[in-house]
This record gives sequence, structure tokens and C-alpha cells, in this order.
Amino acid sequence: MKTITSLKLFFKPEKDVIIPPYSSKLSRSIILKILEKEGLTSIVDRIRKPMTHKPYVFTVVFHGNKPLYRTEEEKKPLMLKGRRVYWFKFTIIESVEAHKVVGAVASRSNVEVYSTKFSIVGIEAETVDFRKVGFEENPEQLHVKFITPVLLQIPRPRKLRGKVGVRHLLFPIPSLMIYSLAKHWNSNAPEEVKIPNIVKLAKISNYILTEVDHQIKPETVIYDEKRRPRGFTGWTLYKLNRKVSEKHYKTILKLLKYANYIGVGRSRTIGFGTTQTTSRTPRS
Repeated sequence: MKTITSLKLFFKPEKDVIIPPYSSKLSRSIILKILEKEGLTSIVDRIRKPMTHKPYVFTVVFHGNKPLYRTEEEKKPLMLKGRRVYWFKFTIIESVEAHKVVGAVASRSNVEVYSTKFSIVGIEAETVDFRKVGFEENPEQLHVKFITPVLLQIPRPRKLRGKVGVRHLLFPIPSLMIYSLAKHWNSNAPEEVKIPNIVKLAKISNYILTEVDHQIKPETVIYDEKRRPRGFTGWTLYKLNRKVSEKHYKTILKLLKYANYIGVGRSRTIGFGTTQTTSRTPRS
């Protein structure tokens, strides 16, 4: 049985500490240091190994509901306050590894990163089987909140590769979102639940998902000394038209629920494209 496990880790720095401008680097450092301390070097090596559609996702650090990262407009370094509670999520797609990771984190009371001790003050874990991902009801509307910048890429034709760089759109076009999610799903899901013909699914998603309202804004963030990724944050309310195709309607619901665990778009492994999809009842 292949599962998706989302581990939410609450922590406190013992003192004020400046962290990288895109705080998922801290999330990753904390998890890797814990795994190294617990002797789980094989999992550490897998996390560090370059691969497409990685089965691991680190979110940025949050304070309450606020994601922490620096934008181009902000001049001050990103700092965490000592003795204040923060949290992040680490998602892993692999049943055996997830069990080991949860056990390792649960056994640690603190970890030292960036010459600062971080106390582990709580954990929450959620595990779901791939075959059960989806909404219990059949919603007529979905509200998709884009919590961290989404880097939604337009697929490049082969003849343009090497001639043009990666192109990101600054609006959540359904076909691009669904294509991105389906590719990730098929790379990690068990064979029996993989999605056939994802190109067709992506095309038809533009007719099943219709924008009813939105509040989207572009945002440029500071990732490191050189890179300044530009994506979009905000939310979109979609009306669902299941009459187009009942089969594709259910697949799209499944994928947008999957996005709650792994995000949307490029660089989701390092905390871009974190989303929260919830069902809505239309106003009468």
C-alpha cells in the first residue's frame, strides 16, 4: 500500500535567528539534521538526490497562518524570534520511509541548525492512501488558495528548448495546473491508480473548471543571492461542470485534493506552490 504522509512539525528557536530568505531551507535543514542524528542516512541521501517529481515536499516556515519568505520589496533579513512557536510541513510519499521519519522526529526534543538550538514542541501526522485521495462529497465549487508563490510553467516545444528560458504564467490556468498535478501523480502513484492520457485531461479541465471569482497577485521572492522567482499568490473560486465528463470531473477533484499535500507547479519540493483546496456551496 502506497501512502502520502504529511508531517507538521512545531518548533521554537532558543534565541532570535536570521534564516534564509526562503524559509523552506530551514525546514529542510531541520528534517535532514534529525534524520542524520537518528542514523537514517539512506533517506537523507534520497532526499538530496536530484530527481524529477520528487516524493518529498518541504513547505516554508509559518508563524500562525502566515508563510515566511522575503519578497523583493522587503529589505530586512528574515528573522525568527526566540521562544516563539513556528511550524512547517514535510510530506513524504512512501509508507515505510514515512513511518521511520515520523518515529525519528517524535524521538527528538531538539536539534541544532545555523548554530541555534530549535526545540521540537509538537508534531501532527496525517496519512492517506492514494486510492482514497479526494473529496467525500461531490462539490459544485472549489476554492483554491495559493499560499506561497506558484511557478506555473508553460510546456516548451522541443524546437524551442535551448532557445528560450522557462516561461511562467501569473494566473492559475486550469489545464496547466491539472497537467502539473497529473504528471506528479503518475510519477508517484501505484500503477493501478495512474491517470491515462493526461494531455486530454488537462485540455478538458478548462471546461470543467470555470473561474467564478479570484484575487490573484504576482509576487517576486528572494530565494538566494541570485535567484528571484516570480509567481502568483491569492485565491480562485472555480465552478465545476460535471456534465462535461463525470470521469474527468472525479479525476480533477482527486488531483486538486492531492495538491493540498504536494502543491502545484515547479519547485514544490522547496515550498513553492503550496495550496489549500476546499469545497464550497454556491450562494443561492
